[in-house]
Amino acid sequence: MNGECDVVPYEYTTYINEMALNHLKLCEHTTDTFTIYAIDLGSLTKIRIRHDNTGNRPGWFLDRVDITDMNNEITYYFPCQRWLAVEEDDGQLSRELLPVDESYVLPSEDEEGGGHGDNNPLDNLALEQKDKSTTFSVTIKTGDKKNAGTDANVFITLFGTQDDNGITLLKSSKTNSDKFERDSIEIFTVETLDLGDLWKVRIGHDNTGKAPGWFVDWVEVDAPSLGKCMTFPCGRWLAKNEDDGAIVRDLFHAELQTRLYTPFVPYEITLYTSDVFAAGTDANIFIVIYGCDAVCTRQKFLCTNKREQKLFFERKSASRFIVELEDVGEIIEKIRIGHDNTGINPGWHCSHVDIRRLLPDKDGTETLTFPCDRWLATSEDDKKTIRELVPYDIFTEKYMKDGSLRQVYKEVEEPLDIVLYSVQIFTGNIPGAGTDARVYITIYGDLGDTGERYLGKSENRMNKFERGTADTFIIEAADLGVIYKIKLRHDNTKWCADWYVEKVEIWNDTNEDEFLFLCGRWLSLKKEDGRLERLFYEKEYTGDRSSNCSSPADFWEIALSSKMADVDIATVTGPMADYVQDGPVIPYYVSVTTGKHKDAATDSRAFILLIGEDDERSNRIWLDYPQGKRGFSCGSVEEFYVGGLDVGIIKKIEVLTLGPNDGDCPWVVKETERFSGHECPAYQEETLRGWCTSQLGHDGASPESCWLVEELCLAVPTQGTKYILRCNCWLAKDRGDGVTSRVFDLLDAMVVNIGVKVLYEMTVWTGDVVGGGTDSNIFMTLYGINGSTEEVKLDKKKARFEREQNDTFIMEILDIAPFTKMRIRIDGMGSRPEWFLERILLKNMNTGDLTMFYYGDWLSLRKGKKTLVCEMCAVIDGEEMMEWTSYTVSVKTSDILGAGTDANVFIIIFGENGDSGTLALKQSANWNKFERNNTDTFTFTDMLSLGHLCKLRVWHDNKGSYCLMPGC
Repeated sequence: MNGECDVVPYEYTTYINEMALNHLKLCEHTTDTFTIYAIDLGSLTKIRIRHDNTGNRPGWFLDRVDITDMNNEITYYFPCQRWLAVEEDDGQLSRELLPVDESYVLPSEDEEGGGHGDNNPLDNLALEQKDKSTTFSVTIKTGDKKNAGTDANVFITLFGTQDDNGITLLKSSKTNSDKFERDSIEIFTVETLDLGDLWKVRIGHDNTGKAPGWFVDWVEVDAPSLGKCMTFPCGRWLAKNEDDGAIVRDLFHAELQTRLYTPFVPYEITLYTSDVFAAGTDANIFIVIYGCDAVCTRQKFLCTNKREQKLFFERKSASRFIVELEDVGEIIEKIRIGHDNTGINPGWHCSHVDIRRLLPDKDGTETLTFPCDRWLATSEDDKKTIRELVPYDIFTEKYMKDGSLRQVYKEVEEPLDIVLYSVQIFTGNIPGAGTDARVYITIYGDLGDTGERYLGKSENRMNKFERGTADTFIIEAADLGVIYKIKLRHDNTKWCADWYVEKVEIWNDTNEDEFLFLCGRWLSLKKEDGRLERLFYEKEYTGDRSSNCSSPADFWEIALSSKMADVDIATVTGPMADYVQDGPVIPYYVSVTTGKHKDAATDSRAFILLIGEDDERSNRIWLDYPQGKRGFSCGSVEEFYVGGLDVGIIKKIEVLTLGPNDGDCPWVVKETERFSGHECPAYQEETLRGWCTSQLGHDGASPESCWLVEELCLAVPTQGTKYILRCNCWLAKDRGDGVTSRVFDLLDAMVVNIGVKVLYEMTVWTGDVVGGGTDSNIFMTLYGINGSTEEVKLDKKKARFEREQNDTFIMEILDIAPFTKMRIRIDGMGSRPEWFLERILLKNMNTGDLTMFYYGDWLSLRKGKKTLVCEMCAVIDGEEMMEWTSYTVSVKTSDILGAGTDANVFIIIFGENGDSGTLALKQSANWNKFERNNTDTFTFTDMLSLGHLCKLRVWHDNKGSYCLMPGC
């Protein structure tokens, strides 16, 4: 029990089981009375009640607890109406309860209580009580060590700035029946009243069982109502015979690993089953809630176990659930309900759905009613198991300043219409195009989406998705507005699963709007890129086609330099409020070499910070491992291409290591001089915020967290400068001088000048022709007044270079402007080796200058000019920067024995405006070219002028019977 006396909170804990006045304690339909002698707690504010889960039937459904202060003759009422049982509800054995007014628990004689859908006053409290509590999802990782698992009884206590939740036994894991085995992850639910800001967890066990010793890697505590997920590193034994012999440990959260997201809010969802024959269901019901602007919650299954599925959704009943989901805003536009079609009787007839939630200022509630009166069954109605519902009326209850309750009932103004969409899917007319797999579609509009729908019954064909056919399906959904995207997938089942989709047409049967999606792709594990799921955009859609893109920095994808393997940086959101900065984003190269010390490797995540002029400091810049790597291994060289705000001249680099366990294992950093190629990942939110300092450190997420920094390299291509800094010091509590943070002045660094580069926004247009998209590798070379770049690959990420599509990304290019021409080459590989290139636009991100390159033809060996290489003249302000011309090449073969050749001959012509690229000498005036003492003439038309020629390169491929051509 908790109370408040003289404004100082007190807590009193007692064991009540032996104090019962009844012989049969805590039995069904009984009221047990206990007498407790305790210090004066003042006015009671909450109670915590739990049991130890012993006995033959430990599960307990507690209705309420009444406590009477005998001195003051005041009775406090603490409603519960929840299970304290491992197998029931959320599996918790402990509950924290708040007192309520007696009117909620002692209704008048004319009021009936209990049961789903009755007028039980406590039903109106469930939502408010949920809002005052916090539900934590506790995830525990057992280490991957010998004998790491435990058979002991495990408990946890959460500590906040205001309170703690007491000892909580962890009995009901959501993931494994055999808990806490080696290398396993367990998830538990812990519900408690407001603890304040969580700062510590205490985890331990009672040292019972055959193998009580336990190695804990980490504990993660996720609080959806707070929008915060915190990690508490451990990496130690809880065992009498290991480590220091402790079986209880206090863990502190690693701030750098904290993830922030939009807090969840509670919803009270009541589903009414109709009074018709066989209306009830054993299936698992789910719901999705939509707000304005297509904001929606995740799909939430309402029953937590099979027992609840059998208990709820009976004929002529109301099933009430309190769930925490994403806040969709002030207006709920629609909901989607459905079920998984499992159980003996999966069909369900839904009468209507009520959703009750708190008003924004929490001084009342609003209840929205969604009429349904339809079957969700594969054997009834239209045989669909998913329905979208729109609200009909809103009932609002709000407490006024004078304490009165104002009740308002109104109909919803201009709700969304329920629309029938006709979806026609065209299967391609090529060998093996048809599929027998189960196909699913999701349709997206500016007002929301349909959710994933199974395309089960074709309206016009018995055998659907056959080669060269069109199948029509009807989908009922709330009005989607303007449809702009669809997602198609299949489950790869049955014998012939591969599927080639030609196009998809969608009609709105209400307003006859038509939407066309040009596909022309395989959904197959064997063909193209091996994907079973694809996104397609409407033919006329001109908006952003990158579903992940949230800011300009997400366009960072490619840098013009030598090649490097892909580096995919994971998105990690941390406490960033103190690091928000504004300014232009530029790239940085970081190179770290881990030393060969025997303890040099680490699995911790590293970061840097930059310190610029005026001692302005930045947020952390994470150096996350490439995919497939688990850490910084001994002797390895890791390179990172990251983005951040331009801070001008960097003055200092701060090297830092944080975390509670950052002193057990070193990480050695040596020298690297290599800043090769760059596949720039989309940047996380922290990286976009600001850069004033360069700091190198790690998150201290494990005992393998200390660090020996020997050398660090940082390159700033927009300044043409690279810094090589020798550190030679430990960042560890138990190594060196025990310091975990150092600042290095770049005046002590070796400075290397590199070529200055400029940032350009590049947009590539693919033509609107059949088969215009490509899977080939694309390469680009740029020429300018001040030189040329090396050839760089334009990687095909996020479904780039598809038919009638424009793709935008940021390029880092040597300062050679103004540009004169661009050369594009494809390698003709992949399942779609041809590409129809329309045009390319380059925009200088500093000056805004635009340079356009037009082509409008195929890069193909079969179509158009039958070439895989093209050159495009730069067009600036409507003026071409180079002239077009023709070149005639005459080749004289020497008059000596064996001088002729049958090989394929090539040349490159060099001039003041660059080079011609590789030219194949194929079509000569002579039928048998390159014979002894012959002159062969070749003409190349429509070429960009090279200006004054300066040299020529000639060679052959050494193929054929006679491959010697000694003179020309």
